[in-house]
Amino acid sequence: MPTGCINNLNEYAFFTLKALFNMKPLQFTGFIIAATVIILLLSKVPLQAQVTLSATGSGSAYDLIDSKGFGNENPDCGHTSFGPHVTQAFDNALGKYVFVFHSHADADDDRCTNEDRVRMEIKGGSGSPADMQHTQGQTAYYRWKFKLDAGFIPSSRFTHIFQIKAIEGDAGAPLITITPRAGNPQKIQIIHSSGEGSGSLGTVKEADLAPFKGNWVEAYVKYKSSNGSAGTFEITLTRVSDGAVLLSYTNNSLDMWREGADYNRGKWGVYRGKAVVLRDEQVRFNDFCITESSASLCPSDIGGNPGQTINLSPQHDAYVRDGTNAAITHGTTDAANLITKVAPTGQLNNNRETYLTFDLSSLSGNITGATLKVFGRTESTSDANVGVGAYAVSNTTWTESAITWNNKPASASSAITTATVTDATGRYYNWNITSYIQSEIAAGRTKISLVLKNQQETSGRLLWSSKETGSNAPQLTITTSSSLAAARKETDEVIIPTTITSGLNSFPNPFRENSTITFTLEKPAYTHLAVFDIAGKQVALLVNGLLQPGNHKAIFNANRLSPGIYTLKLLYNGKIITRKMLKN
Repeated sequence: MPTGCINNLNEYAFFTLKALFNMKPLQFTGFIIAATVIILLLSKVPLQAQVTLSATGSGSAYDLIDSKGFGNENPDCGHTSFGPHVTQAFDNALGKYVFVFHSHADADDDRCTNEDRVRMEIKGGSGSPADMQHTQGQTAYYRWKFKLDAGFIPSSRFTHIFQIKAIEGDAGAPLITITPRAGNPQKIQIIHSSGEGSGSLGTVKEADLAPFKGNWVEAYVKYKSSNGSAGTFEITLTRVSDGAVLLSYTNNSLDMWREGADYNRGKWGVYRGKAVVLRDEQVRFNDFCITESSASLCPSDIGGNPGQTINLSPQHDAYVRDGTNAAITHGTTDAANLITKVAPTGQLNNNRETYLTFDLSSLSGNITGATLKVFGRTESTSDANVGVGAYAVSNTTWTESAITWNNKPASASSAITTATVTDATGRYYNWNITSYIQSEIAAGRTKISLVLKNQQETSGRLLWSSKETGSNAPQLTITTSSSLAAARKETDEVIIPTTITSGLNSFPNPFRENSTITFTLEKPAYTHLAVFDIAGKQVALLVNGLLQPGNHKAIFNANRLSPGIYTLKLLYNGKIITRKMLKN
């Protein structure tokens, strides 16, 4: 609507309101009609717009992406057995569903047109809203999140996870890329190209890749699509967990337009040249926002509860030793060390176990992840790939200055989970104990105790760093969220996925302490299996990751939960199936 019309409507509304107090009943009826017309007309006025895209956990990821006006370039045509190369999965760190972009080093290609590279990208294009097509002179604002796997390996050729590209004209090389780069150390680079003409700046900013790997990062980009010195570009990459700025760059005078172009657009995903170093990757994306109006329409949510990570140090940690050493308090006599060992037959007085306690009273919100991290190694190079179990200990009153083999508290009969110590090189090993921590919090307990036990005999010891060492101390990493997106409302429609052939079953049901959960998948995909109480609060996370086709089993340990009705929820490729469980 023309601006003059808006002004006239505003004036009309003002004089109508002014006369309201002198109206007779019939006149008042006329006023109501006029006011309604004004509201309807004003509702047609174009407002500032933005395009947003976030995973929902429902339906096909491709359908959701398409519904927002994004196109996609995928390798599905050449790798049909895998299915869609973008799926949805629940993410513990963010506490909500996210998009998972799958990129396979060997089986994928570039849309069945280029065999020397692999591409899985979403993009703006001809079918996109106007706010995703940036014509000459327009300023665009982008914000989104991405997460590279902790073991992510960049190609020795090229790897792009974001591009700004021209449409038509000199549209070969992208104007801007975010490029993880192979090397020692690995880097992440911001690269600029002016295309066929002069003025390319190449790498304008780089940072070490290590702080990006395994962490959610929020990206903010602002740029003006103009020729020569009239173009601008700004980028900030911020770690979500603590708000640390990992990379920032601003240039208010660079070429951001290509000869003969119709418009610029963004591209997000995984695009890399094939090389022997590559592995299959799963890069996560979410919370896309694009606008040409104002950065305020795509605000940051860092600090607004995107998910919080808390690292807890142990209150007490100590090892105990059997035999003639069974009365020694190693927590005081050897405080700097933690040791585990199952001695071979014939070795006396040589078994060791390590105990730890953590105080959870400072935690708030929903627990979405819990990982025990302990720095350790094998003592002997002859020992390799040693399994170490983390066991629950109900007694949390022991102290490192008093615990011995003789008085050590009893542990559960089976491990919560295990980790494999590979060799004599010191590194952190992780035990995912999310389900156990959730059940303890749900039961009202604010302190937990664990014991580490080797699962096999070794000739040497396994040596671990204690909290007294200062560096590389044990820690319990907790991720929390004030609202859990995994817990869909009970009023939501329950859709049984066609890819779950035998449904979802639990046995026994009703049960007293433990129940075994079984289900079968026809093809690989990210799978989320959790248990919720009658109030809708998650009390256990049983599965959260990529599963292969076949039969799967999980154990729900509810011995510390109150009797009552619980809901088991299995989410697979955005679909959900639920089952009720009764604990006696």
